[in-house]
Amino acid sequence: MITVKNNMFHLATANTSYIFYINESGIAEHLYYGKRLRNPEYDISALREKRLCPRVNETSLSPQDTTLQMTNLMSEFSTEDKGDYRTPSIAISYGKKKIRTLDLRFKSYSHFQGIERFSSPLVQAIGTDQNTCGIILEFVDAIACVKALFYYTLFDDSDVITRRVTIENIGSDPLILRSIYSLQLDLPEHDYDFITLNGAQLRERHPISRPLEQGIIINETRKGASSSESNPAVILKRHNSDECYMTNLIYSGSHREVAEVNQFGKTHILTGINDSTFEAELDPSTAFESPEALMLYSNMGLGDLADKMHHFVREHIQRGVWKNRLRPVSFNTWEALHFNFDEHGIITQIKAAAELGFELFVLDDGWFSVRNDGTTSLGDWTVNSLKIPSGISQISKECHRRGMLFGLWFEPEMVSPGTNLLKKHPDWLLGDPARKTHAVQRNQYFLDITREDCQDYLVTTIKQLIQNGSIDHIKWDMNRHLSDMYSVNPEIRSMGEYQHRYILALNRMQRAITSSFPNLSIENCASGGARFDLGMLSSGTSIWTSDSTDAVERLAIMKGTLMAYPLSVCGTCVSPSPNYATFRPVDLETRFDVALFGVLSYSLNLTKLSKAEKDAIKKQIEFYKQYRQVIQFGIFRCEEKDSITYFTASSPDRTTILVLYMQKLLKSNCEDDILRVPLADENYVYRVVRRDDSAPIWDIGKDVRDYKKEEEVYEVSGDTLKWAGIKLSTRYSGSGYNTGMRVMPDFSSRLYIIKKI
Repeated sequence: MITVKNNMFHLATANTSYIFYINESGIAEHLYYGKRLRNPEYDISALREKRLCPRVNETSLSPQDTTLQMTNLMSEFSTEDKGDYRTPSIAISYGKKKIRTLDLRFKSYSHFQGIERFSSPLVQAIGTDQNTCGIILEFVDAIACVKALFYYTLFDDSDVITRRVTIENIGSDPLILRSIYSLQLDLPEHDYDFITLNGAQLRERHPISRPLEQGIIINETRKGASSSESNPAVILKRHNSDECYMTNLIYSGSHREVAEVNQFGKTHILTGINDSTFEAELDPSTAFESPEALMLYSNMGLGDLADKMHHFVREHIQRGVWKNRLRPVSFNTWEALHFNFDEHGIITQIKAAAELGFELFVLDDGWFSVRNDGTTSLGDWTVNSLKIPSGISQISKECHRRGMLFGLWFEPEMVSPGTNLLKKHPDWLLGDPARKTHAVQRNQYFLDITREDCQDYLVTTIKQLIQNGSIDHIKWDMNRHLSDMYSVNPEIRSMGEYQHRYILALNRMQRAITSSFPNLSIENCASGGARFDLGMLSSGTSIWTSDSTDAVERLAIMKGTLMAYPLSVCGTCVSPSPNYATFRPVDLETRFDVALFGVLSYSLNLTKLSKAEKDAIKKQIEFYKQYRQVIQFGIFRCEEKDSITYFTASSPDRTTILVLYMQKLLKSNCEDDILRVPLADENYVYRVVRRDDSAPIWDIGKDVRDYKKEEEVYEVSGDTLKWAGIKLSTRYSGSGYNTGMRVMPDFSSRLYIIKKI
């Protein structure tokens, strides 16, 4: 609901109010964002900041109102050279002297129902006329000849408000757009922790919390993708309170988030395109659209904030036939076969996968051209007839007649040196031809997909393979970072535009493929999780969470990822032990228990498994299918206590709950454990049992060569389970073994099934 009264704008979702005011000078002054207020239009005098005299030694906007000092004003946007010395949300240069002064004043507003669509190929949130509405505010600087349109869209069911900005040149000369942040959120205080999701390849999205103090914290990437190092989702958590905010960006390119506290204790939040890698020249009567960003608020803690964000992703970011469909259990050939396979070997794996209950078989890297290692063939997307003489269509038929979907790996944006594609189209290589060499990564280079001819070739080639091969699923990979940005594309007049144009081209390519094949599912991937963002989820069914499949490392990765993204989009994996990245041995049941929380896949050589391992995997897959609805579309929580991590997934009605108890390192003579389940409904009675797994029997001493595994079964009321908890059986930790104790060495787990009686 949007209410406008006496120049005050109240944007209200089910539980939140976002309020700003057009003041006497035509400036959009931010008043409040938080728990929904009933009648704020009657409280404007209380909400407005009292400015009875100017701050000492600060610049005033005009001599008519010396108390209006932009650097200390909570506003809807910020510009340069009019007394606002914070990071600007919009920055331009115009005229022969490249003037930077921008003074945008309010002109008009209009309402819309549903979604106001982009003109460009940028992706955005979706909604209907029934559950979304919005408002457009127009601001103009007649001297600089700039019009700015601010779009606010309300998603009532998720308590999400999205915002984006369009800058239009309304003059007769070109201007340079140097910065355009999608969202600005100014808050009156700074008693918050700023939580970001940082890391590196193999350890993506670890949550890092920093207290806000006077100064600037920047969360960014310049790599051309949302990156493994700094995810665009950021959180503000108020000290000693459950109040929290989140912002995120529906964009897959270089981004920057700014958290800036000024000298008067106000907080200034920005999110958008990274302006250090961006510049766009706007001709007269042309415009530039920023990506869409979102913000949401909760006064019920980080768990409730995540619930709202998960709902928003599932309902308003994802689309198509896979939006609310259960994701299949998949087998991927990479860690089973790497590049070393032939048709017979693939079919052998297909037969074994079908017998174990897999629903999707994905043939990974190595199926095309002369690709026998990572140094060649990217771009030459023709089937390797020596490896697969019958063709991809025959592999697909083998999967389909055994009841499985078939998927194929691609890395469409890349090219290897020496390929037929580069020989035929050397000008498609991204890089300045005046330079003899370009930066290289993984022995591969970028194709200039902003070129229409290059883009058409890739889309046509992939479509033909999908059509002729009856492909149901593609894994879309991207394994390096942008560099050497140079394009002959006449639409790109400045290479400051290139990174953004690249993302537009990527969006256009994936949209062209999914529109032609609406039943196709796409798993996006980028050296693991380097493009884990809302932009890729707009066309993809899921994202490969990380190349680290180590069960212990995955705990921190999943903890951070699930603060902003739902389990239904997180690709997980059971892979060989010891793990290739950490050399850490973890038993099969624990690897499954951790991978259970997400879109489950396996990648190990099925023909080398023992009968016991095959039986265990078959039981695991059956168990996952039984509880897949709860896991993929339920409610998630993560808690940590010392060396124990708890993952909890619950059905929305709280009738079925799964709890992972994952121990990293065992402490000698350790304390007792209490299993509390915050997602339990206090009015229910539950039955609690341990999953019947096939964990190994450990030799725990010369007097006890094996043991009877604990059989903990409880019937307990929901309020007891939620608040008091269950005192679990004692862990064996060095001596004094008795039957019924939990024997849990390093890197072991238990999975508890909790059902309403």
